[in-house]
Amino acid sequence: MKRPLTNLSIEQSILLATLSIVMIVLFISSTVYYSVFSRKTDSLVQSQSREINKQIVLNYESYINSVIETANYIQFASLNRDVALSAEELQDVFFYNSEIKKDVVSIYLFDMDGRKLLGNKLNLIRLFDITKEDWFRNALSEPSIFHFSAPHKESVSTAEIDQVISVTRSVEYTWQGKKRNGVILIELNFRVLTDLAEKTNLGEGGHIMILNDADSLIYYSGNWDDEGFARSLSLAEENYLGGFRTRINNREMFLNINTLAHTRWRIVTVSNINETAQARQQLLMIIFLIFLVSFVVTIIVSLVISRRISSPLNQLKKAMLKIERGDFTTRVLVNSGQKEVIRLSRSFNSMLEEIHTLMDRVVNEQREKRKTELKALQNQINPHFLYNTLDSIVWLAENHRSDDVVTTVIALARFFRISISKGQQFITVKDEISHIKNYLTIQKIRYIDKFEYFFEIDPDIYEQKVMKLILQPIVENAIYHGVGDDDLEKITIRAGREDNLLVFEVENTGYGITEERIAEIYEILKGNHSITSVGMRNVYLRLKLFYGEEADILISSVLDEKTNIKLIIPIKNEGEKNS
Repeated sequence: MKRPLTNLSIEQSILLATLSIVMIVLFISSTVYYSVFSRKTDSLVQSQSREINKQIVLNYESYINSVIETANYIQFASLNRDVALSAEELQDVFFYNSEIKKDVVSIYLFDMDGRKLLGNKLNLIRLFDITKEDWFRNALSEPSIFHFSAPHKESVSTAEIDQVISVTRSVEYTWQGKKRNGVILIELNFRVLTDLAEKTNLGEGGHIMILNDADSLIYYSGNWDDEGFARSLSLAEENYLGGFRTRINNREMFLNINTLAHTRWRIVTVSNINETAQARQQLLMIIFLIFLVSFVVTIIVSLVISRRISSPLNQLKKAMLKIERGDFTTRVLVNSGQKEVIRLSRSFNSMLEEIHTLMDRVVNEQREKRKTELKALQNQINPHFLYNTLDSIVWLAENHRSDDVVTTVIALARFFRISISKGQQFITVKDEISHIKNYLTIQKIRYIDKFEYFFEIDPDIYEQKVMKLILQPIVENAIYHGVGDDDLEKITIRAGREDNLLVFEVENTGYGITEERIAEIYEILKGNHSITSVGMRNVYLRLKLFYGEEADILISSVLDEKTNIKLIIPIKNEGEKNS
């Protein structure tokens, strides 16, 4: 007969729970990791292959852009200086650009009849009809773009170079004050392109190919006798752009095809991803071994810990079961086992002595706190204020004061957004001041500009956290009890720091209040008067509850001049607030 799980000992329960959790975690993590790692590896292989291709393309494009910049600079110089009158000066420009760039074999400017106007001083030009050359005709047929030829052995100059690439374009130059059309020719040493390709490591069997727009091979970095050459070339001809996995010479490869700007060339990179696949398999094997070792170690550690803990815990369990049934007179007696358990039993006995007192105190404190929170919630959403505001919006709309309607609605939305403040009890001083500004904007429109308001806020306290919605009831009283029919009331809101205290002031002009009335208000705040003030007393109780006795509200007044209400708040850190 099987033993029910509920009758297992502490030692057996710890061991069974630990093994179950470890087995489940290992199984799920292994399965999830294998599938995720496989997908991530494949994605990483493709991403790395594309990045390699992209970097190679960027290297070539950077080089090609430098050639184009040279051509544009020479064209600019030929157009802004007269070729006939400044030949020597322009000749120096051509010579300088060909000399400082080791990849430039020669630079020439020809007229429409193929006659050389400017060019290298050191390399003489060969004698042949320039106008019959493909590069010359291409430049004239499509004058708006640069033309890059395939590598060829014959150079225009007498320089001894194995292979060159001709870069040509139709340009304008100035001849005796008139603009004419010609062709600029820059011959590049093809060795530069091969050097850029040889700096890239694509793995065993990896290679680079460059093809022109007619799918003719311009460059191949691999072994021409390799069987993979024909396969790579065939795939490059079949696919114009993009990347995909393939097998070449029994190797896993990733082939990427991209274009080179300004050249009409395509560059093909073939990367070996065999090593990545093998590394993934090896890594998975290592992870499996780690999981296996972890499982065995977990069993051993669980057995040791469970046996060490179970004995004293069984004693503690029996005593606590009596307490669970309501017998608070019992005492826990644990004299052997781990010292933490012994210390726990002694602390538990001390706790029982104070539990009745603490329960009564907690009940009373929670009751008062709940009352304050309910009043705070009631104060946050004031139906009477909302009704009056909506009534004012209707009145403004009927009187075609659309700008005031927009201002009021925006201010009302911001007012309630800060009131809610995502359920947070504390907000920054900046947000509290913004909340009051929105409130005053609404009230000023409602009271048809019967009062003015001013702010004097120390910028250094803007990010200081305070309990939210502490100023609005004070400002509300200043408006309701200060706005009259005759004089224009002025309301000033100040905020600053005095030592470790935040001080907020709300001051309004008007009739003021007597000392007797101030004393009566203090009694109302403390709850010692039959008259109640929901707003002011709500603020007072919340300040006392969250900040202690250091927090206070101070009222002063000068008859027929002003009334001033100060809120004194001690500055506390986040830990003190939470406690």
